[in-house]
Amino acid sequence: MSDEKIETTTPVELSAKPDATDGKRVLGVVPGKPSSGERKVITSDDTVMVWPHLLVRHAVVAMATALVVMMISVFFDAPLRDVANPQVTPNPEKAPWYFAALQELLALFPPLVAGVLIPGAIILGLVALPYIDNSKFIRPRHRKVAVTTFTVFIVIWVALTIIGFMFRGPNWGWVWPWQEWHGEL
Repeated sequence: MSDEKIETTTPVELSAKPDATDGKRVLGVVPGKPSSGERKVITSDDTVMVWPHLLVRHAVVAMATALVVMMISVFFDAPLRDVANPQVTPNPEKAPWYFAALQELLALFPPLVAGVLIPGAIILGLVALPYIDNSKFIRPRHRKVAVTTFTVFIVIWVALTIIGFMFRGPNWGWVWPWQEWHGEL
């Protein structure tokens, strides 16, 4: 690169004045430091083939993960409950922990609102989030709306899960977990 000063203009100005860049187009301005050398030419030594390099690595990681899960299941006991008896139901009957937030919503709102509208709004909101926060930057520090919205959603969902799993007792009443435990172990 030469030491001459490069004048920055917006793409609109460039399209109006095609001779402003001596025949070169500016596609965008990227924050950061300019490179110190020439543009790198990619050679065949710089590329990695999908087969066998990438797929073999994925297969090895998948087999290692399956082996770890299998070893955990062999060495740690995870007993099931007794056979279901419709004559005797536990009080409180709780959903598994991963549905505890939804069950807590069902305790707070009518079924249509808690089971359809709120989860549907959450899903639509998370799908629409990239379109609402359409920042040109990728890093999280530049995506304040997306990070804040997702963080608030996660905090509320985790709080509802903890409340539904640990703080609900007989007849879905509030109990302190250190006084009376009604969660599964």
